[in-house]
Amino acid sequence: MKMKMLALAFSTLAAQGALAAGEVNVYSNRQDELIKPIIQQFEKESGIKVNVVFAKEGLNERLEREGKLSPADLMLTVDISRLTDLVDKGLVQPVDSKILQENIPAIYRDPENRWFALTTRVRAIYSSKDRLGKLDTISYEDLAKPEFKGKICTRSGKHEYNVALVSSMIAHHGMAETKTWLEAVKAGVEPSAMVKAWGSFKSDALPVSDYAKHRKDALQLLDEVKFDL
Repeated sequence: MKMKMLALAFSTLAAQGALAAGEVNVYSNRQDELIKPIIQQFEKESGIKVNVVFAKEGLNERLEREGKLSPADLMLTVDISRLTDLVDKGLVQPVDSKILQENIPAIYRDPENRWFALTTRVRAIYSSKDRLGKLDTISYEDLAKPEFKGKICTRSGKHEYNVALVSSMIAHHGMAETKTWLEAVKAGVEPSAMVKAWGSFKSDALPVSDYAKHRKDALQLLDEVKFDL
C-alpha cells in the first residue's frame, strides 16, 4: 500500500488583503516555478493579479509575527503539520465556498472549511533488487516484518512527512498497534509511463483531517520508542 498524504493545500488567512483592489497576496512554501503555470492561468481567467511571497521555511512564524497587519490573503503550503500549526495558532478562517465544496471531496478538506487540499501524492517504497530481489507488492505495514529488520533507511521520525505517516497509521490501527509497528520498523489523473512502471498504487481513503487529529499522538509514540536513537 502506498499511502496518500497531503501534498499541496491552501488555507485562507484571517488578515484582510488586497482582493477588493483586484489583487490577492499569497504566501507559499512552494517554489515560484512550480506554481507559476497555475497562477498565470488563474490571472488570465479571473483578471485578478496574484502577488506571491515564497519561503521554504518560516512562513507560519512570519504570519504569527505580522498578526492582523499581515498582507497575506492565502497560505499555500505542503503537509498537514504546517496546516495544523496555522489552525492551532488561530491564523486562518473558514471559507464558505460552494465551488470548493463541490470540487474538493470532503476527505480532502477541513471539516470546518479552514483549509483545502489541492493534490495528493504517492508515498513510494524503494527496494534494492540485488539485496531483496523482486518485490511485487509491499505496504508500510510490511516494513515491520522480520525480513526487513535492519534494512530500512528513512528520514528522521519527526520529519513532517513521517509524522503524517505515523498519524495515519494511528488512525487506521490505533496507538498500541502503531507503537508495535514503530518499534519493529526502528529495528483521477492518468499516471505517466514512468509512474506506471513503478507498479500499482492503492489510494488511502483516510480523511486528511484525521492526520491532524492524531499528530500529537504520533509525536508521543515517536518519543516513546526513541525512533531516532
